[in-house]
Amino acid sequence: MVFKTRSHDKMMTALQYVKGLFQSRKGNMERMVEHVVDSEYYRMQHFISVSPWDARVGFDKVASDTSELFKNFEQVALLLDESGHLKKGEHSVGVSRQYCGNTGKVDNCQVAVYAALSAEKYYGLIDTALFLPESWTGAPKRCKAAGVPKERRKHKTKVELALDMVRHQLEIGTEFDFVGADGLYGNSYWFGQQLDKLGVLYVLEVHKDQVVYTEPPALYLPEKQGEKGRPPSRYKTNEKPVDVEKLTPPRSSKKWQQIRLRKRGKGDLVCMGYARTVYIWDGESANWEARQLIIRATATGHGNWEYKYALSNAGEGEFTTEELVRMQSQRYFVERCFQDAKQEAGMSDYQIRGWLAWHHHMVLVMMALHFILSEKILFQKEYPLLSAYDIRDIMIRTYSRKGNNTKDILEQIRKRHNQRGLERMLRGPS
Repeated sequence: MVFKTRSHDKMMTALQYVKGLFQSRKGNMERMVEHVVDSEYYRMQHFISVSPWDARVGFDKVASDTSELFKNFEQVALLLDESGHLKKGEHSVGVSRQYCGNTGKVDNCQVAVYAALSAEKYYGLIDTALFLPESWTGAPKRCKAAGVPKERRKHKTKVELALDMVRHQLEIGTEFDFVGADGLYGNSYWFGQQLDKLGVLYVLEVHKDQVVYTEPPALYLPEKQGEKGRPPSRYKTNEKPVDVEKLTPPRSSKKWQQIRLRKRGKGDLVCMGYARTVYIWDGESANWEARQLIIRATATGHGNWEYKYALSNAGEGEFTTEELVRMQSQRYFVERCFQDAKQEAGMSDYQIRGWLAWHHHMVLVMMALHFILSEKILFQKEYPLLSAYDIRDIMIRTYSRKGNNTKDILEQIRKRHNQRGLERMLRGPS
């Protein structure tokens, strides 16, 4: 069991925490215990920050259960992306001045890479890896104080963390048909190579200035100049690569194919798609590789169009243009995962600092999201538009809550004031 330690079964506290994520307006423990019947602040704090239950077991359970939910769907994507959590101070594990996608700028935040499973319009987070900047991995005492395991104190890039998650999902038997990710991962030649070695199909977005070759580049080793030194080992080519943006057909071209992606509340989402074979080369090795370039054009209004570019290791003719474009567009749902997690399950509202607590919180958030996903799939025929907000609203209205009368409300205020006074006393004079 996920929440069982050598001496205690923490299932009831875990259930209270998940209820708190749904029932309170903010996902921090002070607010949770004000809403969840029979919950107690210090017991919940110990459960999240100190109790030795294994978060890895929890993540794997979510991955297994989510994979099972998708077993009858035709195609399942493993989606990778990073998300930031704004934090104050410098003690929260992994916090640093770094780029935060939420604000679109460098900010004081924690950043983690996440994995999600998605099929059709359904989606759920299944794994995560907290990114540790070099300001952390280069400070052993800081890592030790935050409880970072010794094996995680080595710096890894977000791309390396993402690859670790793909490998782990393969090891535990999570079923998926392809990997999708944005340009941070797609622009990494190494990442694509590693997925190739794992035998994994991928559709990875790339930036518009990513270069490719329209024909297989002729590679050669330059002749050695002079008698001294080693012979050249780095291959070269006289072919000129082009930006993928420059391979976009004109809007009037018959090369475009109209594709209906999915139904929306405002009507069908339709785009234009184009795919062709291109060739990539790492700039030094003896081999180039063929890839499928996928270009998706979506109308944004007033005659304007937005273009998205992706590369896939699918074989030529293995998939139709429509199939490739659909796979590329599936990446949209990892953003919906983050939206639901933050708005409906308190993903970023935590007030915890340590490694153990951070991972415990994320496991329970993903379990809350898994419940939402299971309800959507269970009632897909009766309520096809059922949303995370709807399900959370049902949870709030179904379960009894603290604070339903004046006496309870005043008692909550008293406890809140006592807690603040205790925290000030522990901090000492400012």
